[in-house]
Amino acid sequence: MSSRQKNFNGYFLILGSTLLLFFGGGALSIVWLRMEISSVAKNCGQLEGEMEIVGREVYELRGQRSKSLRPSSLAVMVAGRLSMPLGKNTYHISESDMKRRMNLGGSGIYKLRGEFAGKR
Repeated sequence: MSSRQKNFNGYFLILGSTLLLFFGGGALSIVWLRMEISSVAKNCGQLEGEMEIVGREVYELRGQRSKSLRPSSLAVMVAGRLSMPLGKNTYHISESDMKRRMNLGGSGIYKLRGEFAGKR
């Protein structure tokens, strides 16, 4: 064998081992990515299951809250404990008196926003 043919065989050997390492590494990386994807998918499935359970609990709690806030339920809970205030405990003020007390003409700390109870 000539030295040129030995050199050529060395190049083939180096090229073949380089290609083998490159494609072997690529195949191993694809397998690794598939394993990662499957573990992430499993984790997502568990989280979705937990999310459904929490969603059902929230739905149930909302139902309990709406049931407890019904006027009939509230009336039963406060029966005998609440009554209408007496006339002597009720105060009425005029609009002009309110504006004067809030100092709306000057730099008062209160500002009239036009929002009143039950209007939101």
